[in-house]
Amino acid sequence: MTKRFRNLNGQIVAPANMQEAYRLVARGKRASGGYLEFKEYDGLNLSVLADDMATGRYRAGQPSQFYVYDPKKRLISALPFRDRVAQQALCLVVGPIFERALLPRTFASRPGKGTHAGVRALQSDLRRLSRGGQIYFLKTDFAQYFASIDRARLWQLIEAKISCAGTIRILEAMIPRSGKGLPIGSLTSQIFANVYTGATLDRHLQQVLGEKHWYRYMDDIVVLGLSIERLRHVKASIEAFARDDLGLAFSKWQIAPASRGINFLGYRIWASHKLLRKDSVTRAKRIIAACRRHHDTARLEKFLPAWLGHAAHADSKNLLRHLEVAV
Repeated sequence: MTKRFRNLNGQIVAPANMQEAYRLVARGKRASGGYLEFKEYDGLNLSVLADDMATGRYRAGQPSQFYVYDPKKRLISALPFRDRVAQQALCLVVGPIFERALLPRTFASRPGKGTHAGVRALQSDLRRLSRGGQIYFLKTDFAQYFASIDRARLWQLIEAKISCAGTIRILEAMIPRSGKGLPIGSLTSQIFANVYTGATLDRHLQQVLGEKHWYRYMDDIVVLGLSIERLRHVKASIEAFARDDLGLAFSKWQIAPASRGINFLGYRIWASHKLLRKDSVTRAKRIIAACRRHHDTARLEKFLPAWLGHAAHADSKNLLRHLEVAV
């Protein structure tokens, strides 16, 4: 029987946990208006927030919303600073509970995982399996993943783990019980969007279908296989499961020989090497050219370190030489 956790609320609102949440949220936000306003009376603000969360009076504030267009159009919801502290305090306690329920081959929003760990795992298996002959891959992507999450189904997964009434009240203030969608930009969305398929589809892949070589990063899934026929069966099975159990639909999918290279997490991956994806290179060229054309050194200095860090994990020396940048 799945263990359900009680008596969590006291841990969430404990002064040490609230202080740690405040410290984590403040990193990188010390010039923001929300942080400066909260900091002026931070001791009192933390105490009031903890009391609201402990007594059920906590209500989430109105987020500011904006679109980002790189690499694709997405609506971002930025929470007020106070609500970020509340979410961080909650996730410091419940995050590890749900983390333990996830399988090792999912890489998003997890300590010690991430994009580069996912790429390394895929390439390592690809190298080993390729010694035995031709390998094929299935690549799938869900349409409007965050916006399509069924909250009622998500709450079933939450309450399978959490039975603490106080914690449930806090979660209800952050995640409605009905309707569809989780906002992009909040910590709870990252954790529970990962749980939504991690506690369901991942287990279907591994325990029902018996697949051993699969890799998921939020809504992107890659499965390696020895035959196209087997991967077609896997595709049909996970597509039906996602549709019937989770209300999700594929936006695109592909089955092809691994010798063509596998697009995953910003790289095109082969057993022998990996390259940056063309859209990442095109974007970088466009931004670098625009910065140089307009002498925008501030933007260039902000963009280059992050992109070069990403490029350093690929075979990119010739590309960087062409762009006249260096790691």
